[in-house]
Amino acid sequence: MKRILAAPPWDLVVFDESHHLSVYKTGNKIRKTENFKLAEALRPHCRDLLMLSATPHQGDNFRFWMLVRLLDPTLFSDERDMVENRHRLNAAVIRRTKADACAADGSPLFARRVVHTQGFNLGEREMIFYQALLDYLRDGYNLAATQGQQGRALGFVMTIFQKIAASSFAAVRATLRKRLLMLTVEEAIERDELLDVDGRDSASEDARDLIREIHNLPDDTYGKAQAEQFLADAKVQLLKKRKEINAFVQTAESYDDTEIAAFTGEDAAASLVSVALPEERRRIRDLLDQFPEGMETKTGVLLEALRQLWKVSPDEKVVIFTTYLGSIGSLRAAIDAVFPGKGIEVLKGGDHGAKVAAQRRFRRPDGPKVLLSTAAGREGINLQFARVLFNYDLPWNPMDLEQRIGRIHRYGQKDTAQVYNLVASDTIEGKIFLLLEEKLHDIAQTLGKLDDNGQIAEDLRGQVLGQLSSRLSYDRLYQEAILDPTLKRTRQELEVAMTNADLAREVVFELFQDLDRFNLGDYKRFDDEGRGMQRLLAFAQRAARFDGGELRPIGKDVFALQRPNSEVIRFTTDRDKALQEEELNLLGLEHPVVKQWLDAYTAVKPQDRALVGAIEGNDGETGLITVWLVVVHGKGGQVQQRIVRLGISERGERSPYLERLSQELLRARPSQTFRFQDRGQVAKLVNGAASELLHRELLHSGFLTEDASYSSRLLACLEIAP
Repeated sequence: MKRILAAPPWDLVVFDESHHLSVYKTGNKIRKTENFKLAEALRPHCRDLLMLSATPHQGDNFRFWMLVRLLDPTLFSDERDMVENRHRLNAAVIRRTKADACAADGSPLFARRVVHTQGFNLGEREMIFYQALLDYLRDGYNLAATQGQQGRALGFVMTIFQKIAASSFAAVRATLRKRLLMLTVEEAIERDELLDVDGRDSASEDARDLIREIHNLPDDTYGKAQAEQFLADAKVQLLKKRKEINAFVQTAESYDDTEIAAFTGEDAAASLVSVALPEERRRIRDLLDQFPEGMETKTGVLLEALRQLWKVSPDEKVVIFTTYLGSIGSLRAAIDAVFPGKGIEVLKGGDHGAKVAAQRRFRRPDGPKVLLSTAAGREGINLQFARVLFNYDLPWNPMDLEQRIGRIHRYGQKDTAQVYNLVASDTIEGKIFLLLEEKLHDIAQTLGKLDDNGQIAEDLRGQVLGQLSSRLSYDRLYQEAILDPTLKRTRQELEVAMTNADLAREVVFELFQDLDRFNLGDYKRFDDEGRGMQRLLAFAQRAARFDGGELRPIGKDVFALQRPNSEVIRFTTDRDKALQEEELNLLGLEHPVVKQWLDAYTAVKPQDRALVGAIEGNDGETGLITVWLVVVHGKGGQVQQRIVRLGISERGERSPYLERLSQELLRARPSQTFRFQDRGQVAKLVNGAASELLHRELLHSGFLTEDASYSSRLLACLEIAP
C-alpha cells in the first residue's frame, strides 16, 4: 500500500472481480474488507478508475452503493436514494452481456457454446470401493466434529480426499498410498523418540515395503538402496513439515479457502499425519485391498468420445481438465495407449511462463492434439484455437467450471465451443451436480432463457451462479451430503439457496433495468481510425533507425524489425493477425522492445531534448511553440486533463500561424539559425506571456469554469527558425 501510494498518481487503476471490494453492514456497524480499503486509498490517487465484475450486486443494495461511491461519492446520498433514482446509475455503470458485444460491422463478437453432460454409472467393483471410501470419509467427518480445532484439520484431510475421489480412483489410490506411507514413517519416528527399537524397526520395514510397492522397485540390492533413500527423504520431509503442520492444526480457524488451497491438496492430505482416525493405517490398507483394478469407467467414456471425435476430425485439438495430478498420470497412459500418435501436452502448474510455453507447444499445427490440464490452467492462458473441452472431473464450485470453459470460449474463438462434462450419476458429487443443473434449467425455462437447443442462456447462468456463490458454501454442502446419503437435506438447502439467488438476481435486474443498452455507435466517436497506431508505428520506425536498425514492411500490416546483433522480430498492427499467428507480435505500448524505447526517450533530460528546427514553407514569423499539460480540478472532485499548444511570437503575442505549424513538427529539419541566443529571453516569454495566454485560452475555450482550479506543466518548448 505504501509503495503504491508513494508512486506518482496513476492514470488508470483497474479492479477485476471488483465485487470483492466489499463493505458489510450489520445494524449500525460497518466493516470494510482490506480489498475495499485498498480501493478507497487508491481512488484519490488515480485519474480514472475502472471496476469489472459479472456480479457487482450481491443482492445487497448497501454493498453495491458503497461500490458506486468509489466511482462517484456524490451520485446518491444512501442506498435508498440509489434504488429510487436508479436512472442516475447510467453515470457510473455500463452493463452488457457477451450477447450484446459485437464487432464493428454488427456481427457477434463471441461464438456460441454448447455444453453437454455425459452421465454414466460406476462399475460394480468401483461402486464397492466408492462405498467403502464414503464410510472412511463419514467416520473422519464424524470424528472431526467432536475435536474442535484439531478436528478442523482432520476435516480438511477428509475434504481433500472427497474432492480427489470425485476426480478419479487412480488419484485416490495414489494419495491413500502416500498417506499410508507418511503415517507409517510418523509411527517409526515416534517409536524412535520413545526408544522403542523393535517398534521403530517394524514400522520402518513396513515403510520400505510400501515404497517398493509405490515405486515398483525390484527386490534386489539396487532396489533396496533406492527404497532406503526414499525412506530417508520421507523422514526429512515429515520432520521439516511437522512444525508447519502443527501450526496449521492449532490455527486452523484462521485459514481461508485461498490459503488452504495453496497448501497443495494431495500433498497436504498425505502429510497431515498428526491428525488421524483410530487404526487409520489398517483402514487404508483395507481400502486399498478393495481398489478396482483395470480401466476406470469414466476413462472408458472419455476414450470412446475421443475415438468418435477423431474419426470425424482427425486433427482436432482437445483440452481435458482434471483437478489433481494423481489423475493426470493414469489419463495420459490410457490416451497414449489407445491413440499413440496424437501426442499429449501436460499443464500442471508453474509460473505464467511455464503455462504460456505449454500453450505454445499445444498450439503448433504439428504439435500435440491433447492438452491435459490441472486446475493450474483454469486462468491465465488462452486456448481459443481449440474448440473442444472435456471436464474429466467437476469442481465443486460451478463458477470454477465457467472459468475452465472460458479458456476456449473467449474472444478470438471462431467456432462453436463444444464442452463435455463427464458425470458419475450414481455418486454424491454427480447427483448434486445434476440437481444443480436441474434447478438452473427450471429457472431458465420459467424466464424463457433457453435457446433452440435447450441450453441455458450464458448470461443467466452467470448471474444465478454468481449470486449463489455468496449464499452457499459448496464445501459444506458436499461434506454434509456424505452424512445424508438420501440427499434430502442437501436438496432442501440447495432449493432454498437457488431460490434466494434467483430473487437476488431479480433485485439486480430491477435496479439495472433503466441502464442504457450498450451501443457500439456511442463509442465510434472515440475511434481515431488507426491514427494512434500510425503514430506508434512512425515512432517505432524512427527508434529502430536510431538503434542502427530498421522496421520495414514485409506484408499488409506486417513489419520486420532488424537490429544489430539481434534476431529479426516480426510485428503487426492488426490484433486479429497477432492472435492467429504465434510468432507474430502485436505492436503495442507494452511490448518489451517498444517499452524499452519509450523508457529510453522519456528519460532524456529536458536540456538534452530542446529543439531548434526549420519547417519547409515557413516564410512567416518565427518564435516559440509551447506544449502544456493542463490538469483542471472541478469543485466536485472531477479531474480533467488536456494538452494545449500555444504559439508565441518574438513580441510575446499569441501566434495562430505557429500553432498551425506545430502539426508539421515531424517534418522539421535542422537549422543553424538561432533567434533566441539568450535563454533568459525564452524563460521570460514562457513564464510571462505564455502563462497569461494559457490562462486566457482555458477560459475562452470553456475548459476552465469559475469554480475550478488548474495546474499546468510545460512539456515542450520549440523554437521555429527561418
